[in-house]
Amino acid sequence: MDFKTIDKKYRPLPFWSWNTKLDTKETARQIGLMDEAGIGGYFMHARGGLTTKYMGEEWFENVATGISEGKKRGMEAWAYDENGWPSGFGDGLVNGLGLEYQQKYLRYDQDINNPENVISCKNGHRFYYEVNPYYVDTLDGKVTDKFIELIYQPYYDRYQSEFSGFFTDEPQISRNGIPWSFILPEEYEKEYGEDLIDHLEELFFASGDYENTRSKFWRLVTMLFSKNYMKKIYDWCIEHQLEFTGHMVCEESLYSQLTSNGACMPHYEYMTMPGMDWLGRRIPHCLTPLQVASVSHQLGKKQILSETFACCGHNVGMDELKAIFQWQLVYGITRLCPHLEGYSLAGSRKRDYPPAMYYQQPWWEEYGIFNDAMSRIGMILSEGEVQYDTLLLHNQSSAWKCYDNGENKDIDMYTQALLEEYRILDQKHILHQFSWHTQ
Repeated sequence: MDFKTIDKKYRPLPFWSWNTKLDTKETARQIGLMDEAGIGGYFMHARGGLTTKYMGEEWFENVATGISEGKKRGMEAWAYDENGWPSGFGDGLVNGLGLEYQQKYLRYDQDINNPENVISCKNGHRFYYEVNPYYVDTLDGKVTDKFIELIYQPYYDRYQSEFSGFFTDEPQISRNGIPWSFILPEEYEKEYGEDLIDHLEELFFASGDYENTRSKFWRLVTMLFSKNYMKKIYDWCIEHQLEFTGHMVCEESLYSQLTSNGACMPHYEYMTMPGMDWLGRRIPHCLTPLQVASVSHQLGKKQILSETFACCGHNVGMDELKAIFQWQLVYGITRLCPHLEGYSLAGSRKRDYPPAMYYQQPWWEEYGIFNDAMSRIGMILSEGEVQYDTLLLHNQSSAWKCYDNGENKDIDMYTQALLEEYRILDQKHILHQFSWHTQ
């Protein structure tokens, strides 16, 4: 087989870092270089160093070049939906709309005479919310509606469905403890017929029916994030004949994904090409690739993306890159998103989570060999028939019961137990997947 004949829909889709002043001639030139290296498309991605105004006219002129040049070459041109990451704040426009749109965390202390941001006082504790003005409330659907209006709609207004779709990067509920949203009390009562305010103490302390309360709370938070962020964007993309991909954040353990996503797996349903992220050179025993592959296979989604190689360093070799990605291929990943191709490496740009996987490298002329090999395996996996004979129950809901924003006792035990179960299945060559509903 001539590897050059592999359809570009199986070939790598790198993060193309737009990190300096853009020029349409240079944009077209770099697309040609990618095509020659066996790359199938690119995510047009605003990053640090960008001097062209994000979402301004010059920006969109270069996007238009990215789309037209890609079309000529049969390459996929994708938009990245944020200026930096995590996705959702719309370059500061969405969180800039005020308190209702901003991210909030649930806190407690014993200063019951302090009325600031107070939610309730009970048993000598003041429960209140803390505001992060730099990100958004991804539990509230009106916040996502505004994000779509300000970021997604302008692309469609200009290009209709002429480009492939959007990448969303690390949208999250919280990275700093228990999340809060002004909609939570009403949604909790609607879902369970109970007053959430009466049960806030149980989220922090082992009092009352705390395991039941925590299960209900985190199930609701997970559901709201799926419905009001992921599904809203997915539905908008489908309606506008666009694809939707990306990845969650902190996918690798029960603890890491708990506050950030509630649970990773329910959200993959709302991507046409579900994805994951992998940083660095480590090839450990972790949940990340099997989680995203399990959902994708169970829902019949053929392609599974991995943003990978970030933080490997400029001195990483092709032997290590091959090992890192083939570890993921074994667990079901089918398409590579190399991190990172810098439009420029001038100044501090060269330090942007290297390696630089681009024309600046001395090995660039040989890079096509690597891309051909990885693409061929990805093609076979994408078009092959997936067969598993064992379902392993994912225990994220057990972690919910343990989380108290402090000691979080036993969460690591549950993670290790799950890892050990699937390690044993691996060793015995028993093909398996995770269950993924958290109802």
